[in-house]
Amino acid sequence: MLTVGERQQLEILRLLWLGARALILDEPTTGISLPQKEKLFATLKKLASEGMTILFVSHKLEDVEALCNRVSVLRQGKLVGSMDPPFETGALVEMMFGKEIALEPKAQLRFGSNVLHIKHVDLEGIRIQIKGLDLQVRAGEVIGLAGMEGSGQTLFLGACAGLAQPVGGSFCLDEDEKDMTGRTYHEFRKHGVAYLPAARLEQALVPGLTLTEHFILSEGMKGLFIDRKKAEALAKSRIQAFNIKGRPDSTVESLSGGNQQRALLALMRDPLKLILVEHPTRGLDIESTIYIWNKLKERCARGTSIIFISADLDEILKYSDRVLVFFAGRVSPPLEARTLSVERLGRLIGGKDWETLEMEAAHA
Repeated sequence: MLTVGERQQLEILRLLWLGARALILDEPTTGISLPQKEKLFATLKKLASEGMTILFVSHKLEDVEALCNRVSVLRQGKLVGSMDPPFETGALVEMMFGKEIALEPKAQLRFGSNVLHIKHVDLEGIRIQIKGLDLQVRAGEVIGLAGMEGSGQTLFLGACAGLAQPVGGSFCLDEDEKDMTGRTYHEFRKHGVAYLPAARLEQALVPGLTLTEHFILSEGMKGLFIDRKKAEALAKSRIQAFNIKGRPDSTVESLSGGNQQRALLALMRDPLKLILVEHPTRGLDIESTIYIWNKLKERCARGTSIIFISADLDEILKYSDRVLVFFAGRVSPPLEARTLSVERLGRLIGGKDWETLEMEAAHA
C-alpha cells in the first residue's frame, strides 16, 4: 500500500503525462513528512519555472509563504484580499478570520502517577516490527509520536487501545498496574481509554446519522425506548459547548472537517484516563487547530493523558511534553520536546543521527 506522499507523487506524474498545464492542489502537505514536503515544493517550483500554473490551497501559512508568489484569501465564499511577498503573517490571519488569532502559551502542568505502563512490548504489523518498547505515561502528560507514514507509530497507537495485540511484553493501566495485555478495545474503553482515528467518517463517525443519533449511541441511554427530547437537549448542549457549526439534525458528513473533529471530542465520555489521537488537526485551519488543542488540554488539566500522531513537526513540538520518534520499526527513547528542534526531529524521522541518540541514551 502506498503512503499519502507516494500516492500524491504518482498523481502528479499521471497529470503531467496527460499533458496538464495547470495543477490545483488542495491541502497537499496534509499527511506527508517533512522530507516529502521539501521534495514536493522543489517539484512545484521547478514546474512553475517551466511555465506551469500552480494553484495551491492550504490553511498552513508557513507552507503558503514558503512556496507561493502571490496569496489570495477567501472567507465564506468571498475574496477578501491578496498579498505579494514579503508576506505579513498577522495580516494574512486577520484576512482569513476577520480578527487576530492569538496562540495560547504552552501550559506547564504537574504530572500525576502512571496512567499507562508499557513493558518490553513487541509488535508485529504487516510490514513492520517493533521490539522491546518501554514507556511510562503519566497523568496529564502529552506524548507525541513522530515518523514517516508506515514507520510503526499507527501500529503502536492501536496496540495502546487494544486494537492490535502484542506478541511480547505487557500493557498495564493505572497505579495498580492492571494488566490489559490481550484485552479488547471495548475492555480498554471501559477502563477509560478513548481512541480517535484519523479517518473520521470511515472509522469514527457513522455517515447518514445525525449528531443527535451519535450522542444517543455514545451515551448509551437507559430503558427500552429512546427519549428523543432528552437526546436533542443533550445534542444542543454539546453543540454549544464545543462550538460545532451544525444542528442536532445535521448529518455528520454535512459538517466540515473541523466540525467533525469537534463532534468527536464532544462524543468522548468523561472522565477519561487516556486519549489516543491520530492526526488531531489534519486539514484544519489555525482557529480550529487552536480550539481542538485547547479542548484536549482541558482534559490534561483534569489528569487525562494524551498520545497523538502528527505529520506536522511544529504541532509535535508545540503540544508534546515528550516525543517518540519512529523509523522503520525502531523507536527512540522518550525525548523532551523542549530540547528538540524541527531540524533534529526531521533528521531522526529521516533515519539520521540514530547512533548519536543511542549513545546519549546509553550514558543517560
